[in-house]
Amino acid sequence: MIVIPPVAITDSLLVSSTAFEVAPAAYNSGTTYALGAFASVAGSAGLITVYKSLQNGNLNKTPASNPSWWAYHCDTYQQYSGGTTYALGDVVIDATAHKVYESLAASNTGNALTDATKWLHTGTTNKWAMFDFDRSIGTSQASPLVVSFTPGERIDSIAILGVVGTSVQVDMEVSASVVYTRTASMTGRETLSWSDYFFGNFDQNPSLLLTDLPPFANATVTVTITGSSVSCGACVVGRAINIGEVQYGATNDALNFSRIERDDFGNGTLNRRKIVPKTNQTLFFEKSMTNKVIAVRKSLNAAPAVWSGLVDTGDGYFDALLILGIYKQFEVSLKEPSHGTLNLELEEM
Repeated sequence: MIVIPPVAITDSLLVSSTAFEVAPAAYNSGTTYALGAFASVAGSAGLITVYKSLQNGNLNKTPASNPSWWAYHCDTYQQYSGGTTYALGDVVIDATAHKVYESLAASNTGNALTDATKWLHTGTTNKWAMFDFDRSIGTSQASPLVVSFTPGERIDSIAILGVVGTSVQVDMEVSASVVYTRTASMTGRETLSWSDYFFGNFDQNPSLLLTDLPPFANATVTVTITGSSVSCGACVVGRAINIGEVQYGATNDALNFSRIERDDFGNGTLNRRKIVPKTNQTLFFEKSMTNKVIAVRKSLNAAPAVWSGLVDTGDGYFDALLILGIYKQFEVSLKEPSHGTLNLELEEM
């Protein structure tokens, strides 16, 4: 198993992203837009839709009703302003903290976003969601999603999780020279018969793990996801640490927060809620690795990381043993004279 403690991608490290946080200028019917220009259209409850111009000389063509002139790009929300009155359910963003809030009150004016009686924190802005550790949300937009960042330190691994798209490309540049590039297909199908070969559906591969990036200190990493509408649940970079070999008998489970409520006649109503994946596994590690394994336990106490039981992304068990989360149990057994045993329980964020 390898563990990747994440390098935090902050404002100073993010070079560019094709996803918007602050919306571009509102569409103006009197403006002539060039090919590739962006404009925004405000919707209800604070939603703002961003469109991309498909042609030069784009004048007086309303984005939502002219698909040959405009293409949907992504969604964001209005920025919070202390002088604006918000209705119950209105959504705003704090572009400094990269957070999204929903109004809990009608006639909500001048109340700080930190006031929990007036505002509910609902997540991270679309642009920054891929650098959050909650895989249930992600950065989404029309293809391609292109994000560049400078880790600011040596890294050798990248995990791209919760992918929606047909391919992912990872490039690393140092001093304007490409030192690494890898493109991976994110679709595939299990073919067990001739019928599967000719008629089987293609499935989405949700994860990509690369552990062979050259560890330059001043590198710029660019991630490109292509498809139709694409999404990235999480992008984690860091230096991989080997803590042992996963043994047969590992399990994949989930905490299910859905509920069924029954009336007096036994009729059920399902309330579908989130499930939280978790894994249990036993690892063997060489005696000489004991101090390193215990150091990982100490450094990752209540700290999220990528845990991958398998490095081979083509293995059928790969995704089942891939967790972005925290450890709940990290028990080191020293009973054997030549190797230690690690009982590890992981839970996704």
